[in-house]
Amino acid sequence: MNFPRLLKAITGAALMGLAACTTTPAEPPRPAPFAETEVAGVRWGAVVMTLDGREVFSLNADERFIPASNTKVFTTAAAFQYLAGLDVADPAAGTSLWLAPRGEGAAPDLVLMGAGDPMLADRPDCLNNCLHQLADAVAAAGITRVGDIIGDDTLLPAEPWGQGWSWNNFVWYYAAPVSALSVNENALSLIVAPGAAPGDPAAADWAAGDDLLTVDNQLITGLPGTEQTLRMGRVPGLEILRLTGSIPAGAAPRAYAVGMRDPAETAAFRLFRLLTERGVAVEGRMRARHEPAEFGAGQGAPVLIAQLTPPPLMDSLRRILVNSQNLHAELLLRRIALARGELSPEGGQEVLAALVAEAGLTPVEAELFDGSGLSSYNRVTPRGMAQFLQWAARQAWGEDWRGLMPVGGESGTLARRFRGTPLEGKVYAKTGSLHGVNALSGFMTARSGQTLIFAVYANDRPADAPSIIGEMDANLVRIAQEN
Repeated sequence: MNFPRLLKAITGAALMGLAACTTTPAEPPRPAPFAETEVAGVRWGAVVMTLDGREVFSLNADERFIPASNTKVFTTAAAFQYLAGLDVADPAAGTSLWLAPRGEGAAPDLVLMGAGDPMLADRPDCLNNCLHQLADAVAAAGITRVGDIIGDDTLLPAEPWGQGWSWNNFVWYYAAPVSALSVNENALSLIVAPGAAPGDPAAADWAAGDDLLTVDNQLITGLPGTEQTLRMGRVPGLEILRLTGSIPAGAAPRAYAVGMRDPAETAAFRLFRLLTERGVAVEGRMRARHEPAEFGAGQGAPVLIAQLTPPPLMDSLRRILVNSQNLHAELLLRRIALARGELSPEGGQEVLAALVAEAGLTPVEAELFDGSGLSSYNRVTPRGMAQFLQWAARQAWGEDWRGLMPVGGESGTLARRFRGTPLEGKVYAKTGSLHGVNALSGFMTARSGQTLIFAVYANDRPADAPSIIGEMDANLVRIAQEN
């Protein structure tokens, strides 16, 4: 036997075995999407499925989440499901002006009648559907004196805020009161600027025509470069807007959109100003009418002076989906309820309940109390939302509806998201955001070219925690790339 050769063979085998044992071990498998959150306390829920309903990913799919403005997915779908002629202007939905006689010798009242149009405007650059057009009609009719100017919003229940809305949001435009008579989306513009030197009072001035709330300005000018601590507050029902805190010296003036107190009354005041500019004497007062009124003895029936024609509802649907406009969503829901003959004082939530049932969902999977998503009462499950999106995509109107959604990296509330990723231009989805809540649901194109339906929710984010939107988007990109 050749012992040297055998020894060499044995030694070589041993060395090979040793090398095999010391090879760098394989990296551990990558955690599943959303499995490791960067922000402690956040509760994630998600479902991603194909158009035919095959789920490719799920996490806490049947837990209930606050959807925030994801609610608008249901509201806008209800418009497509229950209303016809969305792309045709409807004169009957326009704001009108009526002359209401008060008896012999008395100046007649003017009644500004709201019909649920969210697009009535009173701005210098307004060309169509403008309050000044109604004032022009009064002057053209030869009317030189009137009594009261009444802003009438009795078409809709006198419920300016939805169930589950937070009262501390009422000061801001996004929680502006809902009214059948709305103007300038029921918001006023306040321009705030620092004083000349630290310690000086800061300036707070209304934009032209918007001086319809009293400002209690306790805002001061801080040192240059310091943190801005401006706070605004208004007790619901009161006309006082209180400003406290400080803004740093040298800061640029900034405009803030503030919610009106009473849109119908505000519209009456705006019309008063326009009429006085046209030489019409107003002998009475400006007031709102929130409940239907009966005509007294000696009063004749009101006479129509003029009626505006608002843009098609499709314009409002774009504002709701692309810009997440809350007032438009609430008025749309009420308009659908009116068309179906079932508007309740709660603001049309019965419409959403009917839609959810038609789509085959239970109240556990989708329970909605408003049209905008401001309500903290709203709940959906990720699987329920994904199944609703699947149902909507199969409807005859599904493609047109999806085409109105913001596009990742390109438009609306998604204009700055997904830029530079494989999903840029390939996500059509609705966002959602409330205190501690972020949501996104819609459609995306996977690496394979197939369309995926997705619904992702992040609830319970601590108040001082950083944004989780980047994490949400990165996980969706990963899922799209893996499919």
